[in-house]
Amino acid sequence: MNILSHPDQELEHRLASPLLDVLIRAGLILAMAMLCYQVFSPFLTLMVWALILAVTIYPLHQWVAGKIRGKQGLAATLLVVVGVVLIVAPTAMLMSSLGDSVHQLVNNVQNNSLKIPAPRPGVEEWPVVGKKIHAVWSKAHADLPALVQSMQPKIGDLAKTALSFVAGIAGGLLQFIASFIIAGIIMAFGQSASRGSQAIFQRIVGSVRG
Repeated sequence: MNILSHPDQELEHRLASPLLDVLIRAGLILAMAMLCYQVFSPFLTLMVWALILAVTIYPLHQWVAGKIRGKQGLAATLLVVVGVVLIVAPTAMLMSSLGDSVHQLVNNVQNNSLKIPAPRPGVEEWPVVGKKIHAVWSKAHADLPALVQSMQPKIGDLAKTALSFVAGIAGGLLQFIASFIIAGIIMAFGQSASRGSQAIFQRIVGSVRG
């Protein structure tokens, strides 16, 4: 009886040791995944966009790196600088032009130098909104400052909506620029990071035996 039980215990020990090893590694991977999620969850959208940009631009990055003797960091820096300039410069010019136009419009309204032409007779015949548009247009033509004064609450709400819209665009643009910069960092250290992550993964999971 003892002769039979001893091999059974040895077999159980041999099976339990690899199983315990696998469970420990699985728990470690799960803990690392949860920790990474907790750390990066506020920046999840930013990181997703950065990964998408890095994967999309990586062939161009490798082509540029090939032209400058394989310097991955310099190639990524050049792409990021050129990309940010191409994004920021037109946007800054557009926002500056828009701001000047709005400022000029406000000054003209305040100085009563903005002249609104009289509405055409056909405007009143537009379906649904024709009469309302014709009435407001006629008031603007006759006395624009009085019309602006009477519509200040609505203009204030409209201004708040416009500011929220502009703020949303600015926030999205800043997020895109940050994603582009992070994508450049990912591309610059892509090869070394890939080797390092493979080494860490093999260390945690173990070598594949076949």
